[in-house]
Order: sequence, then structure tokens, then C-alpha cells
Amino acid sequence: MIFLSLFTINSCSYNRMMEEDLIQVKVNKPDEILEKINSMNLDEKIGQLFIVGFDGESNLTQEDILLINDYKVSGFIFFRRNIQSSDQVVKLINEIKTINKNGSNIPMFLSLDQEGGTVTRLPNEIIKFKSARDIGKINNEQYAYDTARVMGELVHSLGFNMNFAPVLDVYTNPENTVIGSRAFSSDKEIVSKLAVATMKGLKDSGVIAVGKHYPGHGDTKEDSHYELPIVNHDYERVKDIELYPFKMAIENGIDSILVSHLLYKNIDSENIATLSKVFLDDILMRELRFRGIVITDDMIMNGLTKNNSITEACLKALQAGVDILLIGSGYQNIVDSINFIKNAVLNGEISEFEIEKKVYSVLKMKQKYNVNNDNVSKINVDEFNDKIRNLSY
Repeated sequence: MIFLSLFTINSCSYNRMMEEDLIQVKVNKPDEILEKINSMNLDEKIGQLFIVGFDGESNLTQEDILLINDYKVSGFIFFRRNIQSSDQVVKLINEIKTINKNGSNIPMFLSLDQEGGTVTRLPNEIIKFKSARDIGKINNEQYAYDTARVMGELVHSLGFNMNFAPVLDVYTNPENTVIGSRAFSSDKEIVSKLAVATMKGLKDSGVIAVGKHYPGHGDTKEDSHYELPIVNHDYERVKDIELYPFKMAIENGIDSILVSHLLYKNIDSENIATLSKVFLDDILMRELRFRGIVITDDMIMNGLTKNNSITEACLKALQAGVDILLIGSGYQNIVDSINFIKNAVLNGEISEFEIEKKVYSVLKMKQKYNVNNDNVSKINVDEFNDKIRNLSY
């Protein structure tokens, strides 16, 4: 196998190097993750690079079960279609964990977009959390942390281990309808301060925080769900404003960043950020020194698919530096993309070694956050609602 031909079974640490395309391995003690990767076949490795949407509500569909058992996907993202009540969510997550446990010993990311305000995925029986804009008006780090801590405890108790928050966008364009109240502020310092506090609150509750929307969706008019936003700023402006909160989040230990479908035409005129080595390798990895996992925004969004096929875009994203591909809906979209990546490996368009490096990062994250297949219990809704009420500032 590729890893065994390069390293001994006693390899310990596996780190991306800054200046060279090298992997530095310190021989010390057995590396459980490396051993696991060496035992995986190609299908299992590729599956770990996909977080996908699914159709199940009260129970999983047959296609959902195939995504777990046959395609070995790394995780599911829950939308409103999957969430009706707290008891139903717990039952559904336990079903996912049981099926996955019987077919794989790699637990799944179970994720959602729970920002607060207008972007709420929690059941209606749960009191809504304040929007980022409202938290920004309060402008208190402790309050932001406490809110995120309660939110994290709640989603973690329901069985989730990953949340696509906080929003790190600086809201500088009043015509920007897709971000709006989802941003903490038009002031980069306030955004950074409150987003970092939010990230820490989620992390301290055992939930992986995913900062978004890199490299910055705050000064756009278009909604990338429907069309491609184009940003005209030069790099010095982008570095000073848009990238600043991401830099602060990275320096404070954020573990995952979501890259969005945006074209910064004066920085990379040919590629949207999702497919851009300039943004993912040169800037995010080398300049900002990010060492976590990079996840795409939904690959079925029109901001990407108007000019790219989903399958080809998935390959380009991995080649550019993405670790996990997010496909929010469409069983056939998911299966076709997985098969396309497999064929790309077999055809030499991307090496199995590159796939394994990404899988290592994914499994390392699951290990760090103790992502597991243990069942969760029903929550006390009244108790959590009391905690949310007591957050009033």
C-alpha cells in the first residue's frame, strides 16, 4: 500500500509542511490513524471526503442507508427537512449511528447550520437564539461565548458533533441580502472578537466549529445559492478586511473553515475560491497557516454549477486544497461525484496519496472531538429553554 511503501508502521506524526510538498513523519510510537488508513480500501478513503444531505425524517430511506453502508460517507448534514422535534432527531441520529456501527468502525460527522436568528435548524419547541447581528449590537465577548456554549451543549445533546458556524463575514455591503443579520458587524474587530468567542463556546461544548464563508461573503450583492458573486477588491483590501476575521479565528485555534463559491477576480481571475489554489494553498495554508480541515459550501449551489459540472468541480476542489466536499441533496449527485473521484484516482488525475493525506486530517479531527457511534438520550427541552432564557443580557 502507498503509506506502507513510504513509512514504517511505527510512524507517529503526520504534518503538512509549509514550504515543500512533503510529509514529515516522526518515528516514535504507533499511529492509530495511519494504521487505520492502511487498512482501508479506496472506496472507504474516498467516502471520508464527503459530507452529504439525506432525505430521511422519521426513518432513513434505503438510499440513505446505502450512503452509509456502501459509500461510507464521512457524515451527514441535517436540514429542516430532517428535523421535526427533539425526540425525532435523537431517534434519527441513533438510527444513523446504529447502522454505521454495524457497517463501519469510523463514526460519522453529524452536522447542521445552527447560527441563530434566521438560520435555525433546531425544532420549533426550542426557543430561538439571537442572530449574530443582535449579538453584535450587544458586543460582549462573554455573552457571545455563553450563547454559543449553550447552543453547543444543546446540539451536542441531540447527537450533533459539527456546526457550520460562526459566520466570519464582515458585512460591508448594505445590498447584501444573503448575509445580512447573519454577520456580527460591519466592523472587522467586532466580527473577529465575537466570532472567536462563539467558536470557543462551541468547541468547549464538544462541537466542531466551522468558520464561514471563506474568503469573505460580506461585500457581495449576489447570493451564491443562485448565482456567482463577483468581488472586485485587490488583495491588500481583502487582506485588511475580509481575511482579518479568518486570520484571528485561525490564530485562536479554529479547526475547520468552509470555503464559499465566490470569484475574487483581481486575485484569481480564473477560479472561484472553492476551486482556487491561490485561495486554498497560497493564502489559507501558507500565509494564514491554517492546519484544520477545509470544507466546501454546498456543491449544488448555482454559484458553482452554472459554470461547472458538480463532479468535475469536486475533483478540482480536492486538487486545489479542499479536504471535504459538501453535497446537500440529490442521491445521484452524491454517487456520481464519489464515483468520479474514484475514477480520477484510478486514472492518475489525483493520487491516492493525496486522498490519504486528506483522510488523515479528517480522521484526526474525528479523534480530537471523540466523534463516536454511542447512542444519545432524549433531551429535557424545558431545561434547555430555561438556559436560553437566562442568556438575556
